[in-house]
Amino acid sequence: MDDVKKEVPLQYLSEEELLCEFISPQSARQLICEYNSLYNIMTHLSLKQLAVAKGMGESKVRKLACVREFMKRIQQARKAQITRITAPADVAAYFADMEDLQQEEFRVLFLDTKNQIMGQKTIFIGTVNAAIVSAREIFHAAIQNMATNIILVHCHPSGDPFPSREDKQTTASLVKSGKLLHILILDHVIIGKNTYCSMKEKGYMEDIQDR
Repeated sequence: MDDVKKEVPLQYLSEEELLCEFISPQSARQLICEYNSLYNIMTHLSLKQLAVAKGMGESKVRKLACVREFMKRIQQARKAQITRITAPADVAAYFADMEDLQQEEFRVLFLDTKNQIMGQKTIFIGTVNAAIVSAREIFHAAIQNMATNIILVHCHPSGDPFPSREDKQTTASLVKSGKLLHILILDHVIIGKNTYCSMKEKGYMEDIQDR
C-alpha cells in the first residue's frame, strides 16, 4: 500500500502556507514579512508592488489578481442581494467595500419612497469637508435618479467611524439644502474598519432635522 501523505486541512494552514498555494514559498515569505498579513497583501497592494517581490513572475501576479477578482465578485453578488434599506446595518453591508479604502470617499445612496435602492454615486475622493462644495452634484444626481430619499455615506481610512466636527457641519449643510428641494436625507453613515457609525442612530441627526 502506497504511503500517501495526508494533506493538512486548509483551516490549519498559516497565512504564509496558504499564500504558497498560489505563489512560490520565497515570494510568500517575503510578502508576509513585508506586509504582515494576507489581508494587507490582498487588499492594499497594487499589482506593481506584487510584481517586484522575489520570484514573482507575470503568471503568479495574475493568479493573485484572479483571487482578488473572485473576492470582488463575491462582494458584488452579496451587495446585489440588498435591494431595500431597513436599518443602518444594511447601508454598512451595502458599502462594505469602503472598509478597505486608503482614501476617504463620499458616496450617496438613492432611495424611493419605500426605501428601495435606486442607485448610488461616488461624489468625490478626498477629504470629507469638500462635500459642501459638492452639494449641487449630490442633489443633481438625486433628481436625475428621481430619488425621494438619500443616504450619505463616507469612510474613515483610520478605521474609527466617529464623526468629526467637519462631518457634522457637512451633514447639517446638506440636510438644509435637501429640505429646499424636498429631498430627505435619512442618515449619514460613516464606514470604519469592521464597524460603522450611523449619525441618525447616534442622535446626531435629530438637532439638524429640527432646525
